[in-house]
Amino acid sequence: MDVRELIQQYQAGNYDFKNVALTGIVLYNINLSRANFYRANLSKAKLFEADLQYCDLTETNLREADLTGADLSQAKANWINLVEATLNRATFKQANMAEAQLRRAKLFEADLSEAILSWADLSWAKLYEAQLSWANLSRAKLGRARLIAANLSEANLSKANLEAADLSHADLREATISGANLTEAILRGANLSGADLRDVNLTGADLAGAKLTWVNLNNATVSQEQLEQAASLEGVILPDGSAYEA
Repeated sequence: MDVRELIQQYQAGNYDFKNVALTGIVLYNINLSRANFYRANLSKAKLFEADLQYCDLTETNLREADLTGADLSQAKANWINLVEATLNRATFKQANMAEAQLRRAKLFEADLSEAILSWADLSWAKLYEAQLSWANLSRAKLGRARLIAANLSEANLSKANLEAADLSHADLREATISGANLTEAILRGANLSGADLRDVNLTGADLAGAKLTWVNLNNATVSQEQLEQAASLEGVILPDGSAYEA
């Protein structure tokens, strides 16, 4: 199948493109919403500003693809391969991306709010100013990811691996981060007000200027010296279960 045939079939009402091989295709501002690309090979494709809402992208290979500005809202994308893909300003709102492969992907200002990313691999991904509010990132791999100024308010990061991740100035208000690995993470200037940090490992993490107001640190691994770097500790539950007293 080539690009022309793909477009002709879609316009004729055939949305079934399972297992097709369209490596390196180039399409601008194309509407392919609700198409079925199950296990298709679209590696290195350029789908700038494509409408891929509600698509089935289960196990689809989009490695090194460029989906800048594309809309994948509510797509079914379990096990999708987006390794080293360019996804800047793309929308994945409410998409199901459980166990997705996003290592080293570029997601500058991408919208992943309310997306399901449990068990996903986002190691080394660049998520500067990305929207991840209400996203499910439980048990996700985010080691060395760059989440600078990202919005993770009310996100679920329970048992996620955030080792050496950069969360400088990130919004983590009311986030669930219990059991997560934040060793050597950078949380400088981050807002963690009301976050659940029970059982979190913060060994070597940088908390300088972080807002920890009403954070629950029960049974967390963190030193007094680290806590003293924070901007605010009002209402904090300390690792021993006691309330912080100024």
